[in-house]
Amino acid sequence: MRKIFNILIVGAVILSSSACKKFLDVNENPNNPTTDNQVSPTLVLPQAIVTSAAAMNNYDNVGAWTAGYKANAGGYGGWGTVWTYDFTTGDYASVFTGTFDAINQLNYVINNSTASGPLKYHHAVAKIMRSFLYQKLVDQYGDVPYSEVGKGLDNLAPKYDKYSDVYQAVFADLTAAIDVLNTAPVTNVTTTVSAGQDPLFGGSATANLANFQTKWKQFANTIRLKMLIRARNVSTLSAWVSTSKASLPTTSAGYLTDDAIVQPGYTSSNANQFNPRWSVYAWNNAGASLGSGLSNVPTPWILSFYNGGKLSDDVRGQMIYASYGTNVNNNINGNTITFVGPSTNQLGYDTEPVKRGVAGSYWYSGKPRSSRPTGTDANAATDVAGVLKGATMGTVLILAAESYFLQAEAALPSVNLVAGNSSNLFDSGISASYNYLGKNAAGTYIWATPVTTLVTNYKAANATKLTVNFGATTTDEQKLEAIITQKYIAVNMITSDEGWNEYRRTGYPRIVNGATGQLETFASIKSAKATADKLPTRILYPAIEFQVNTENVPKGVTTTTPIFYAKPL
Repeated sequence: MRKIFNILIVGAVILSSSACKKFLDVNENPNNPTTDNQVSPTLVLPQAIVTSAAAMNNYDNVGAWTAGYKANAGGYGGWGTVWTYDFTTGDYASVFTGTFDAINQLNYVINNSTASGPLKYHHAVAKIMRSFLYQKLVDQYGDVPYSEVGKGLDNLAPKYDKYSDVYQAVFADLTAAIDVLNTAPVTNVTTTVSAGQDPLFGGSATANLANFQTKWKQFANTIRLKMLIRARNVSTLSAWVSTSKASLPTTSAGYLTDDAIVQPGYTSSNANQFNPRWSVYAWNNAGASLGSGLSNVPTPWILSFYNGGKLSDDVRGQMIYASYGTNVNNNINGNTITFVGPSTNQLGYDTEPVKRGVAGSYWYSGKPRSSRPTGTDANAATDVAGVLKGATMGTVLILAAESYFLQAEAALPSVNLVAGNSSNLFDSGISASYNYLGKNAAGTYIWATPVTTLVTNYKAANATKLTVNFGATTTDEQKLEAIITQKYIAVNMITSDEGWNEYRRTGYPRIVNGATGQLETFASIKSAKATADKLPTRILYPAIEFQVNTENVPKGVTTTTPIFYAKPL
């Protein structure tokens, strides 16, 4: 555990007007361990938030492959376990290690500040961010190290805590952090979290103090709500859920009403300071297309939620995908099918001709520009909507759409976690999805049609579909299917892991178990899993854990070991 669990002290960060550039410059390693114990937590916090944001790409990648959002393009090989789901301890290892890189930095802030001292807001923010990461981590692995993490050389092989214990401890951390944020600043200038120290919500300077407190509390409450929803049918946590729900906000204003986006000052002038998502899927600084953009394509399954196969939603299709709106001949699993583009492939199909990716990837629509730019021109885009908005776009931690859909489920009579009107919250979730996708990299809504009109048109085009027409549902189970299906659509290639998590928890969106048809299932046609749905149930602990924390890492966990909140198959 030396690499993962040793305290990482960030001494190279300089917080000034150039702070963002400093902690985005990968040519200067800010994670180099040092014995300088005098580094201020104020220097470490922004790096920790940015590191946390970068880790989200690892989670999205897992969900994108396992939940049907993307598949292999033609012309590339070596897909192996991506197709079969026979994951090894080397697959998706960066989910675990990348998360703990950020947790280590946050632990330094927490351990070098207090809940009542001059750095109390830094302390609270670090606890909330660490809790966010632990919630993500536990939802992928179950049991993880928690209580013995952050002790440096005193414990390089921390024990694995039970998922139920971590969930409850994290929930308590969030509650404690909210309590700190509810207190007034200490009469000391260092109480202030500067804008440069808070690339998520802009800091606690006097002019922004109320917004800072509100946004961080909303973020914390949204995480708490997600945890209770995910745990509500888990037998070992049901009693805890029942007692904990009383501490949740009673109105929607207590949860995120806008997207939680980390924006440290990504720039298009330096490839080392691009948004990490852009660096994975789009172009490099020289204007050359990058690997994932060329080697990945959407699936016919996910396109069916836009092009009429399951639902009609041409606007979000146009916002997200290159070539959407043109007829494309797709060779899918041996069948030639013509439908509204872009080109797609079913995961695991590799018989020629399999469609290739396109320069800049299919997830760069280039709209509402009149023509699709290429190369360095696209890197400098400032007027583009969709998933890939440009090199300067921020990184999403939680979408407002997800917040509303969580509340919509929580307000169902059979769930009864919060008060609220599920129908109104459901509509707000759809609206928030259009709102995020319709914005450019700077966060300005640029789509020509207002969100309210888009939602009205969407509901009219799908009036007979219960997953859109919430008012036509008659049971809580139908309402739940609608909520989860719309959440699945909203997180498409943004926080795709949440789509996989919710499928595992609820079985929605509904697939046909054992089917191979491209609109019946998103499972790989080369799946080696014996599960009813032919899908894996989890990823595995990374190899490094079996090398350096052998005594503690859980044994006997396989890709078909159900995650703790999974719906029985």
